[in-house]
Amino acid sequence: MGIFTRKKKEGSTNTFQLLNQNNTFFTPFGNNISKSDVVKICIDRVASQCAKLKPRYIKTKADKTVTEKQGRLSFLLKHKPNSLMTPYDFIYKVITLLLLNDNAFVYPMFDSLNGGLKALYPLRPILVEAIVDNADGYYLKFYFEDGQQFLLPYENVIHLRKYFASNDIFGGNGSSGDHEAILKTISINENVLQGIDNAVRSSMQIKGIIKMNGMLSEADKKKQRELFDIALNDSISTKGSSIIPIDLKSEYIPLTVDPKLIDKETLEFLQSKILDYFGVSAPIFANKYSEEDFNSFYESTIEPLAIQLSEAFSLGLLTENELTRGEEIIFYSERLQYA
Repeated sequence: MGIFTRKKKEGSTNTFQLLNQNNTFFTPFGNNISKSDVVKICIDRVASQCAKLKPRYIKTKADKTVTEKQGRLSFLLKHKPNSLMTPYDFIYKVITLLLLNDNAFVYPMFDSLNGGLKALYPLRPILVEAIVDNADGYYLKFYFEDGQQFLLPYENVIHLRKYFASNDIFGGNGSSGDHEAILKTISINENVLQGIDNAVRSSMQIKGIIKMNGMLSEADKKKQRELFDIALNDSISTKGSSIIPIDLKSEYIPLTVDPKLIDKETLEFLQSKILDYFGVSAPIFANKYSEEDFNSFYESTIEPLAIQLSEAFSLGLLTENELTRGEEIIFYSERLQYA
């Protein structure tokens, strides 16, 4: 994580304490829910639409006219947030991390020499700790998979939150993405799918038993197996039949296989609970939506995220003076429309 070059906040002290003691840790919990294909598709539906948003650095004048600002920040937002991502990739990843973990963190990287903004990086920590110093300054301590740790002033990090209620700093339940409820539904859904798979497999296995009327030697048994294999292969490959001829010395005893499958309504109910959790309707999930379906999806799911992105990036990248002068970052939705 060589991107952290931000200078230590002036006026801070070396005395720190954990914030609220019991709920100061954020641990990404997304690896569990992301194993579900339904969850992956839901997140993709939301993230791919949000990635169409156009972030712009603008200024609204007293007469309400809007002009677009120029400069490094505008370039990063419009063309190249960092050396690895396009604006589409950048927004897609930020939203994906937010939906998986109920929190998303973006680090603005500044030039250590001139203090100019160089890049914007979405962070993927394995643990985040909230800390407050004796001057009531808030900090986030990030822990990464490679063992590195970084302490950053909270004001130097762009932080997006989902289900922000039970904790003063983090979204979710404060210690991890709050996915306990949906994990139960996902687990049931996966168990149902495995049950269907097992039922289908069992229906394709043993259909009956061939009973030989007489005592057979080992050589005779081997011969009978060979003859049965030949008859079976011939029936499948040349005749397209599931009937195998046998002679009078053999008796076929059928076995009844009656696999129990889950009804369609139950499957749809389980899937709908997952879709509802992510704000994705069945038509949007299936990519077979009407204009009304899309407008509803935009207003209920995409637009709130666009507002959240606009506010978080404005606060994280602009000074109070700039905000007071009418400058802000807006994620425009002009590319989101039903064709």
